[in-house]
Order: sequence, then C-alpha cells, then structure tokens
Amino acid sequence: MSAYKKEVWFTIIMSVVFLLAGNIGFIFSIFPVEGNLFGFPIMYIVPILVGWFGIFILTIVAGKIGNHIDDAIDEENSRLNLEAKDSQKGVS
Repeated sequence: MSAYKKEVWFTIIMSVVFLLAGNIGFIFSIFPVEGNLFGFPIMYIVPILVGWFGIFILTIVAGKIGNHIDDAIDEENSRLNLEAKDSQKGVS
C-alpha cells in the first residue's frame, strides 16, 4: 500500500476515533451507572476523563504515527524522483 493511501486511511480512522472519544459523554449517558470514581459519580467523571486525557493521548499517538507516515511519503517521493531522473538520463 502506498504511503498516500496509508495517510488517507489513517486520517479516516483517527477522525472516527476522535469523534467517539470526544463524544463519549453522550455515549456513556445512554447506559447510566451507579458508583463513584475518585469521589465523583461515575457517569460524570468517566466522560470528563476520557474527553480530556483520552483526546490528549490520542493527539500524541496521532502525531507520532502521522510523522512516520510523512517520513514514508518523503522516502517514496525521493525514490520516485530518483527513478524519474534515471529514466530521463537513458533517453538522452
């Protein structure tokens, strides 16, 4: 799979994951739960923690993976440029 296709798939998947993590409060409120976590009701603290820290962690992971994909794109472009130069040298 080319690096560009990987980037497109990565963008689509991460968009869905970010939407789910950002809206976990709405998803979590569908299934109310009794109990406490860190002294707060679970149905309030879990969406807040996932919304804040979950998005923060996802942003770090997306940045690292995105950098690897960008490096792969640069390598692919440089390889294609070398192949194009080699083919042009043979023509003249």
